[in-house]
Amino acid sequence: MQKISALAACGAMLWAMGGVAQAQDMDQPDYGVSDVDVSANIGAVSDYRFRGLSQSDRDPAVQGGVDVDFSSGWYLGGWASSLSNFGGADAEVDLYGGYAGQARGMDYSVGVQSYFYPGANGLNFVEVNGTLAKTLGPASVELKLAWSPDRFDGRDNLYVSTRADIGIPGTPLTGRARVGRENGAFDEKWDWEAGLVYSRDWLSLSASYVDTNYKGVDEAGSLGRAGFVAGVTARF
Repeated sequence: MQKISALAACGAMLWAMGGVAQAQDMDQPDYGVSDVDVSANIGAVSDYRFRGLSQSDRDPAVQGGVDVDFSSGWYLGGWASSLSNFGGADAEVDLYGGYAGQARGMDYSVGVQSYFYPGANGLNFVEVNGTLAKTLGPASVELKLAWSPDRFDGRDNLYVSTRADIGIPGTPLTGRARVGRENGAFDEKWDWEAGLVYSRDWLSLSASYVDTNYKGVDEAGSLGRAGFVAGVTARF
């Protein structure tokens, strides 16, 4: 039942995005030429949290990536982070690609992302994901679905999250709140966070409170305990 419901949820979202993309294609001509924009980022966090769970054993991590965006809407990129002996891996390497666009006042994307953990056994996995986002004045709201057919022990996994960003007028600060639910590899795991992001030109600073309802056995339970996470990112 979990796999059927996960497929149904992802299918419904992809169908909706397909309708939006079709509307966009009807409105915009294809010029046959695609400009390319290449950007890079590098940063550090006091604790690398992935969907609420620490991947760095609550220690700092160094991160960075490269993104390639085409004016046609296609994109691809890579990103990596240091880990703290996460299942035998000292690093995470992500490769991703997909299509993003805007139509009828909404932003959307559909993509595939692969997660690699060199040195670990059985942790690599692939997800199909999609997002829908809407901007209303200084606020933006995003809904995201990510589904993997084989996350841990052959179990499929569905992650659903929603995020709201609200710019504070007259300041370079943005308030952020997010909540997510994961089921499959984890049994009804919830995670949530709230914080502030400071952005100025190429630099971003962030501070947030992160927590989950995860109650893993032994030391694994500490990976989801509440904590404050600070980060800095430079973009080029």
